[in-house]
Amino acid sequence: MVLARLRRGVRRVAAVAVVGLPVVAGCSAPYAAPASAAPVVVLRIATPVHEPVWSDSAQVLLALTADSRIARIDPGGSPDTAAAAPTTTPVPTVLSGPFPDVGKNISISPTGADVVYLPQPELDRVAMVSVADLRQVGTIAAGPSPSYVAADFGSKVLLALSEDGSTATPVDLQDGTVLPSQDMRAGPAAELNGPKRGRLVEYHVAGPEGITHYKGGPLSVADQGEIAIDAEKTTGDLVKVSRLYVAERGTDRLLAVDSKRGDDGLELVGQAGVGEPVHYLGADETRIYAATENKVVVFETDSFEGYRNGVIPVVETVDFRSALAGDAARNAPLSGLAVGRDHIYLTLQGQPYVLAVAKPRI
Repeated sequence: MVLARLRRGVRRVAAVAVVGLPVVAGCSAPYAAPASAAPVVVLRIATPVHEPVWSDSAQVLLALTADSRIARIDPGGSPDTAAAAPTTTPVPTVLSGPFPDVGKNISISPTGADVVYLPQPELDRVAMVSVADLRQVGTIAAGPSPSYVAADFGSKVLLALSEDGSTATPVDLQDGTVLPSQDMRAGPAAELNGPKRGRLVEYHVAGPEGITHYKGGPLSVADQGEIAIDAEKTTGDLVKVSRLYVAERGTDRLLAVDSKRGDDGLELVGQAGVGEPVHYLGADETRIYAATENKVVVFETDSFEGYRNGVIPVVETVDFRSALAGDAARNAPLSGLAVGRDHIYLTLQGQPYVLAVAKPRI
């Protein structure tokens, strides 16, 4: 898929302070969980959102809105009961002011800083937005037309993919250095995944053209191998940095891809049939969460032992559509998935709800 070569030159991050007042919307009272338990809870929010991410430090969801804002959603701890209808469990939603340019997603900081990163391809930069008050607090140069961002938590690097999928640029967030870019032909539908641990700069680029693994020191990142899989969505293993989970486009297959011994290319190490095409993926230390249009299927990660007979084991299946009331919500396509501490959060296109799916306790 990708023929990589290093770009020369190292640039510095330009920080620009911008003030933008957030807007508070939705219900002002915090969510109070009743005593009874159920696997799915419908949370009403102020506006429809997409591409949610979970902030471990703030214990909130952050997501994009259709009108170029960032929303902060507070599920109020552990929502442990299902609502009879979506309107009965409103949760606080805070909205930023509108941004002049918004890319495909947002990313939490890998340094522990209280900021979220918003790519702005037309402005040729990445905005830094405070999680606390949703004000823009600075900008970062991150290669040409950054449109999709991810974080390498091990090396404390922000990763930015250009809008046309031709360039991936790492930025060292510890000293503000823009590191050499990788040139590629990943295409505009590609996405990035960075690991949660490790010292080297490392990431996968995945899309219709296939999957490529990059790894190396800050100034020597190189192509470590490719595999010809048409990737719809991907998520990384939180324990094994070389492992990537893939929803194969046009099929119902969940795939596990890993590096061959000695980092000599990529190989398929596990697979499972989900029964429906997988539209979003997430993972924690022990589980993979695959969301189709109607259900969340939970699988084991088996990060170290690998999969017996190459089959990824199923832990649990949850039908989330039955928790929704009304045809509009029940028929709305998914718009994102985020993995929280105790729940998986799903968002819906054009509908002001978040579904909180309880993680299995086994």
